[in-house]
Amino acid sequence: MNYSYFQFIVLNNIPFMHFFSKNKKEKIEFYSATIPFIEFLSEMERESYSYTPQLVIPPIFIEIMDMQSFQEEMTEFLEKYERKDVYTYWMEKNKNLNTVLKSLLKENKVELLATPVSNSSVPNLSTSTGLKIQVEMSLAILEDHLAYQPTGFWFPNGNFAPGIDLYLKKAGLHFSFLNSKTIYMSDPLPSEEGIAVRSPHELLFYPVEESLYEVINSKNYSRAIWEEELLKLLSHYNHYSNRAIITIPIELNQFMSFKEDWKKSIRYLMDEGYMVNISSTMYEKQFNESIDAVHLSSSSLSFNKNHVITRNSHWYPSLSFLEREIEQWKQWRLEKDKERLVKQLEKEWIMLSALLYQDDELEVLRVHNHLEAANKLSKYMKESVDHDWLLEREQQTPILSSTIFLGKREDRSVKSKRTKKILILSWEYPPNLIGGLGTHVVGLCKSLIKKDFEVHLITAQDIKQEPIDMEEEEGLFVYRVKPIYSQEQNFIHWIGGLNLAMWEKAMEIYQFVSFDLVQAHDWLVSSAAITIKNQLDIPLISTIHATEHGRNGGIYTEMQKFIHEKERQLIQESQSLIVCSDFMKEELQSIFQVEEKKIQVIPNGVEVTGKKKVSIKSVEHLSLDTNKKIIFAMGRMVREKGFGTLLEAAKILHKNRSDLFFMIAGIGPMYEEYQRFIERNHLTESVRLIGYLNEEQKNACYSITDIAVIPSSYEPFGIVALESLLFSIPTIASNTGGLSGIMENHVTGVYMEPNNAESLVESIEYLLENTVMGKEIGEKGSELVRQLFSWNRIGEETSRVFQEVIVQFKVREFLESK
Repeated sequence: MNYSYFQFIVLNNIPFMHFFSKNKKEKIEFYSATIPFIEFLSEMERESYSYTPQLVIPPIFIEIMDMQSFQEEMTEFLEKYERKDVYTYWMEKNKNLNTVLKSLLKENKVELLATPVSNSSVPNLSTSTGLKIQVEMSLAILEDHLAYQPTGFWFPNGNFAPGIDLYLKKAGLHFSFLNSKTIYMSDPLPSEEGIAVRSPHELLFYPVEESLYEVINSKNYSRAIWEEELLKLLSHYNHYSNRAIITIPIELNQFMSFKEDWKKSIRYLMDEGYMVNISSTMYEKQFNESIDAVHLSSSSLSFNKNHVITRNSHWYPSLSFLEREIEQWKQWRLEKDKERLVKQLEKEWIMLSALLYQDDELEVLRVHNHLEAANKLSKYMKESVDHDWLLEREQQTPILSSTIFLGKREDRSVKSKRTKKILILSWEYPPNLIGGLGTHVVGLCKSLIKKDFEVHLITAQDIKQEPIDMEEEEGLFVYRVKPIYSQEQNFIHWIGGLNLAMWEKAMEIYQFVSFDLVQAHDWLVSSAAITIKNQLDIPLISTIHATEHGRNGGIYTEMQKFIHEKERQLIQESQSLIVCSDFMKEELQSIFQVEEKKIQVIPNGVEVTGKKKVSIKSVEHLSLDTNKKIIFAMGRMVREKGFGTLLEAAKILHKNRSDLFFMIAGIGPMYEEYQRFIERNHLTESVRLIGYLNEEQKNACYSITDIAVIPSSYEPFGIVALESLLFSIPTIASNTGGLSGIMENHVTGVYMEPNNAESLVESIEYLLENTVMGKEIGEKGSELVRQLFSWNRIGEETSRVFQEVIVQFKVREFLESK
């Protein structure tokens, strides 16, 4: 049979905050809006529908319905305005609508969807704590007042942002709804139109077709026009797979106004085989194996837009500030009185957020009332408590008393004396090393710990070893994550999965640690870093180690364009940028038009203590010819590292000399091409590619090296040069990029022209013929590194940048809250 499935959602967008208003007009609006809901419950009890509508009710309204004051005032309202039919039903049900709703849920005549407790737009919540309070308080209310545990979630106005699905899944929810246009633009694209999809965190999302909603709410609405629009929509779907599902949202008032139309229309469409009702749970069971897994972007529905961002945007910083106040205090174990203060602070925040997201005109006095109360509560958290005032305030808001599932955050860092906590994202970290980035991060972490920072580092899991989720030492916590879709062959998709996994781990850590800032290392972690920055409302500092433009001398391919744009986004979103050389600073200013004051130049460093010549036992298996003069180079096997130039120089020298042995360490995409060059030119006896080296092997190689070479054509800094100089090895480096600012030619090192094999040959021969001068150059180079490039000194400079950014961010935050 060629049919599509459908499900029906009834939206009860009642202005529940009017219940707390002292304005008579608003009170009347609230009780008038309650009448259609009473009629809906009566309709669901009395009539037998061929489908089960899904119902969305603001959770605070569910609490209000159990309040005695509401039941008394509603009774007076019905008596005064002579709604005898509703009044009769109201009295028959003993004024308790929740009892009726519980019965309907139990009989499966309606299904209830969870929604944020204040009916607020979820993506606009600025911290994970705010999101958890909204979701989990909502679930607690449904459990306490209705003994009900929903499996679906409705985003007010359809406002969704990537990552929120993780919270919903962890809260026990299984499905939600998104604008169909968002689902049609997911990555990868769904296999057909009209089907549900699964998010990276295993939440099912059903498409909402806005066109149907617009027809229902138009002035020219008729059953015929609505059915025509629906049939036109159905004609686009693949009826051979029978997976298409239509989600039909309708306002409760509209549903009650046209309920007879709905009955006839739905019955007709079902009888004619166009549609079949199915529950979300049954749909998932039926198509579980074939549901497409996709990445979803931010989404919203165009109908019923709330106005908090436009009309009330000047209140939003205060809302965010209050939310972070709650976040700050929830990490401590508090005395009973202080616990009450935090609980009341949560109430003020929820009430304020509900006011800002109501469709009615904002009552400034009511907003001020909640803000003033919040300020008092914050003050009492640090001073003695005015118990009379607190009791009075608690009685003024006799709602939101349900038990929140959100547990007390046990902040492990509370036990630590370290007050500054930072989150670092780096895709490289030992033993997972490819280039200098990971080595840089190791040195940085050690130096920051010495400066009293508590460092939390998230990095990629080492695929060659047994997975280790977490390592801990004094002041440093290292978390290794497995990318979502870790078997993905497409590198860009793999990086996307890594960023999702990093974000998820960061949110998990954030349950027990409040970060002062997040630091990103290059574009590979940009998506996670930007999301964390925005969601936790903390400053972002990015260290740019290199650029795609610089590596390739321009942007030419689609891959290069993608990476270039990711770099641009990271640079724009960062409060401050750190680069390792003046060369890199000029490159960012030229390519990305970055303001000079935003960029801080802090060179790379090396560990200058404990460097001793070691035994070569760890590299004996490499069969290195130590009877010859050893020329050592190390780095990623990519074109810009200049190993092609080194091999050309080796070829030239090999014609006249047999006393040289070149060893080149590293891995990368050019490895096989370089190996073929060696074999083709009969250099196997004098040139050896020795692959990846661990720290012990690297030091062993340095201990037997006579000359070190860094022949890069593009090098933002060149940490390898520092390492070789530290071992007092005479070092030849390309006169380019950051390398050109490290050494003084023929004093602390020797320069060669980049991409010039003859120039490199000349430099090698100079050092071979002037051994005494070479030894002196090596010793002066070592002294230079120890004085200028120690991690202790670099840690001081980095710490200064971090502190300045944190202070500037807090000042801005304070000013915006005023």
